[in-house]
Amino acid sequence: MERVVVEVPINNGFSLSGHSTAPRKRQVRFSARHDIILLREVIGQNPFASKEPGRIWARVGEIITEALQDESFEVDARRCRERTMLLLDYYKKQDFPSLRRFGTERLYAQKEDLLHEVLELEAEKGLLASGENTKYQDDELRRRAMEELNLPEQDKPNITITQTAAGKITLERERLAAERKERERRFELESQERQVILDLLKEKVLKG
Repeated sequence: MERVVVEVPINNGFSLSGHSTAPRKRQVRFSARHDIILLREVIGQNPFASKEPGRIWARVGEIITEALQDESFEVDARRCRERTMLLLDYYKKQDFPSLRRFGTERLYAQKEDLLHEVLELEAEKGLLASGENTKYQDDELRRRAMEELNLPEQDKPNITITQTAAGKITLERERLAAERKERERRFELESQERQVILDLLKEKVLKG
């Protein structure tokens, strides 16, 4: 028996089914300029320091979407967070070709500076969390010691916030600064090498 397909008109067109699906959200592509705008906003809002990072990432997405509405550039919390984490991953692995993609050397230099700041914010988050855990452990040890000594509450020493986290943050910042100087040195050497190659090519063309 021959099968008959009936077309049902929908919105001045035709469809083989009686229902339509909602249009998929357009996937935006980040350029080097978009990356810089994103990283600046991440530094300004700092979702790493918030107890509600999801809300802060959503705010970052709202600000960027509003700023780039003329370009129909729309991003949400998840897209902003994933892009930031991807750039940070490139930066940590020193994957400079990926960071330089679709941008000039000037934009790349700006992006690297911003990523260094974002990396510091992320590192501070981890160190502070570690410091809070260390503080809890120190406080617990002191509490148990006081209980064993059976001292009155008023005679117990005043427990202050541990300085371990602050010291770790300082060391981490120094390490990141040293790594940044090393990257800048390599970048300068690469730039000089490219310039030498260009000069040789120009000289060859002129002689030819």
